[in-house]
Amino acid sequence: MKVKECITKEVVTVSPEATAKEAFGMLKSMKIRHLVVVKEGVIRGIVTDRDLRRPQASDMFKSWDELYRISDDFQVEDIMTSPAITIDADADIKEAARTMVKHRIGALPVTDAHRGLAGIITDIDLLKALVAS
Repeated sequence: MKVKECITKEVVTVSPEATAKEAFGMLKSMKIRHLVVVKEGVIRGIVTDRDLRRPQASDMFKSWDELYRISDDFQVEDIMTSPAITIDADADIKEAARTMVKHRIGALPVTDAHRGLAGIITDIDLLKALVAS
């Protein structure tokens, strides 16, 4: 099975200049875990709910602001993973799974023949494909 057969085509993107607070709001309101960072049609990186967490966060916190880096002091480009690890839409889903396991990540932006953003494949998309086969 090809990656393009099980991707999510409606990708939520964010600008590198957006604030971490804006990115956090998008993730929470849309109930998603990954935003592809795009500027001028080019994939610049990916930001996840994990990227927004403070690295030194303890088990004791009083508010979301204390657990997450969601102030206007951080822009997406400050916390995103860049460059994003991507996969071609025509790749086999086993290659996508291997890449995600190797890099311990939960999603891959999917590129088309022109290296444009074609979609995103997540760990949940892979599980759905496995169950359907």
